[in-house]
Order: sequence, then structure tokens, then C-alpha cells
Amino acid sequence: MRWFFVTFYTVTTILFLCFVAWIVTRVTHADAANYVVGKIMIYDLCAIGVVMCYVLFVGAWHTWERLTGRMELERHREPGPPDSTAPRR
Repeated sequence: MRWFFVTFYTVTTILFLCFVAWIVTRVTHADAANYVVGKIMIYDLCAIGVVMCYVLFVGAWHTWERLTGRMELERHREPGPPDSTAPRR
């Protein structure tokens, strides 16, 4: 799950830096740089869309499993922890 948070923080950081760069290029009238920053921002927004689709899929999957009772069935199938009251040898 670490890969998800690294990806999410990376695309969020890139988007923030793109907004700052976009403002700077607009103020300094650097049109060519503004075009490049705009393209990077669009690709980054697409990456954020992919991340959000993944979040939506996983959330829907877990909701479906919860509604159909599959999570509880899997929990009951797993062996429980050993009985702590049993005498040790």
C-alpha cells in the first residue's frame, strides 16, 4: 500500500508546483514556458484521475464485500488465535 501513498503524494506535489510555476510564468509573460507548464499540469491531472479511479474501484469493492457479507465469511473461516487458557507443555 506504500506505493499508493507515494504515487498520491507525488502527483499532488507536482500539481502544486505546477500551479506555482503557472502563476510565475503568467506574471512574467513567459508564454512558451506557460505552455509547457500547462501541458505538464494536464498530464498530472490525468494521473490524479487514474489514482481517483483506483480509489473508487477499491472503495466499491470493499463496499460490495461488506454488503454481501463476504468479509464476515472470510473472517469466520480463518482459524482463531490459540487459546491462552490451555496449559503449556
